[in-house]
Amino acid sequence: MIVKSQVNAYERLEIMLGANDRVDRMQITRPDLTVEYVYPFLYQPVDIIYDDEGMETVRKNGEMQTLCRYTPDITGEYIIKILSGENTVDTKIVSVNPSDDHGYVEVSKKDPEYFSYTDGTPFFSVGINTAFITQYGKASGEEFGLGKGFKYIGLRQYERWFKKCSQNGVNVARIWLGHEYFNPDTENTYEFDLVQFSKIDELIKLAKKYGIKLKLTIEQFRFFDYERTADSASYSDDIFRKFNKRLYDNGKRCESSEEWLKDERWGKAWLAKVGELAKRYSGDTAVFMIELWNEMNCVGKSCDVTEWNKKYLLKVKKMFKRQLVVNSLGSLDAPYVLNDCYKAFCWEYSDVIQMHRYIDQGAVFKVCNGHPIDMIKDGFDILPNLNKPRLLAETGAVNNCHSGPFRYYANDDRGIIFADTVYTPLFMKSCGTGNIWHWDERYVEAKNLYKMFLPIKKLVENVELDREGFECEDFSDTEVYALLLKGKNTVLGYIRNRSDSWQNVLRDLNEPCTVKEYWLPINGITEIGVEQIWEDESARVRVSESGLVITDLKYGLLFKGKFGDNNNV
Repeated sequence: MIVKSQVNAYERLEIMLGANDRVDRMQITRPDLTVEYVYPFLYQPVDIIYDDEGMETVRKNGEMQTLCRYTPDITGEYIIKILSGENTVDTKIVSVNPSDDHGYVEVSKKDPEYFSYTDGTPFFSVGINTAFITQYGKASGEEFGLGKGFKYIGLRQYERWFKKCSQNGVNVARIWLGHEYFNPDTENTYEFDLVQFSKIDELIKLAKKYGIKLKLTIEQFRFFDYERTADSASYSDDIFRKFNKRLYDNGKRCESSEEWLKDERWGKAWLAKVGELAKRYSGDTAVFMIELWNEMNCVGKSCDVTEWNKKYLLKVKKMFKRQLVVNSLGSLDAPYVLNDCYKAFCWEYSDVIQMHRYIDQGAVFKVCNGHPIDMIKDGFDILPNLNKPRLLAETGAVNNCHSGPFRYYANDDRGIIFADTVYTPLFMKSCGTGNIWHWDERYVEAKNLYKMFLPIKKLVENVELDREGFECEDFSDTEVYALLLKGKNTVLGYIRNRSDSWQNVLRDLNEPCTVKEYWLPINGITEIGVEQIWEDESARVRVSESGLVITDLKYGLLFKGKFGDNNNV
């Protein structure tokens, strides 16, 4: 009997298969008569339990199931054949109705430096790194004592983060699937921990609940070590836990990152894992972007990494046809990183050009020692520009040479560093905000800075970024940073008091000097709107015949202006 059903476009179909049917694929004939295939995977139902401390335990609940997932993206009738070899086990007909869902986030067809949804609605990425959850050392039972291992608040911690993000305009969160909390790998190739996939499933449900698109980073390991163990909660052991890998293939162990990059056996096994992820999440509209690696230049020689990416970026793109597929490199903080890594990398194979850059007083590039606006502007100036989206994918501030979170985060109650690192990329014609690192108790959550996403979110509301033909302009002087994004109908601006810097306020404990008057030579503005960043900001903005006049600038502000018929500077 043929089963008929109805769903809306972009609604995820999940079909349970009989345990004894030996199904190897599903053939989907779409309304436009094109044919697609999806493949079955094993699913382990789980229970997620929390104890009186709020710590999470994830347990298997029942037998494994065999499932297939598919997302219909156009309206009409889909014919789904469940196949075992040449035999048709079952046939289903699904009628897909129109939906309010905008579809997938993709590179805009109107301006390839920005994003839009499938239906053409512009999408500006207001993103944050929430790469991994906090791990808490297990108490030994003795005063101040720690035993072996860690506990997690788990998915409830992600729900807390996602809820706060959603309430304040964040629409993208980055997740490290290689972190031990989500990592489905075992130490043997082709063997996976199905419970870990079930946790990722639950994370995706949370993302949909709160309207968050996910950027999933598949790997972050940097080296292989089979001798050391990491049982304590010390900082160095924490780094070891995050970046070490152990891997065997039919009894042979991988000895080094160089071997992993060059030996086909490890590449083949890795693609099998990516294939397992694709069976579950390819085509899911909650998954915005697939990132192959975190800072892959830390894995091996630049030439080896680039050659590996030329091969595998394309292969992964075939598995995740509706997601953006990218890779990332480490902090752009020294000439060799620029020349050997960023300039040598195969960005033409990546859907987005990404940059990591931090305030770091130990960086070789002196621009990274100073003001975030100078650092970010310089970064976009030297970043390759291939007429595709560009994103500051990690930013913030660190102690010298990335030796820890920045020493002045502790007294940055106003989010001085946050504002300059998160807002500035918009005015460099970036496809998104700067994606702040140290999202948890190290900075953003500790200082409750989520509310600072709202001004930038409101600024770009109802602005068709990919249709304005924006150009970047800089009217900064010795007192004020003045960054503009000037388009056909709209101008967006970030005005910043230079004396309200981390050096002057956080380090030297001075108050910023109010800028009494600043004139911005923009003609033709017929209306102006200001997004206030700080509640006690004293600045006022008015339109004059010769431009904008800003008075009593204490900290900084964002503004949006509309042009009349004569828009000229």
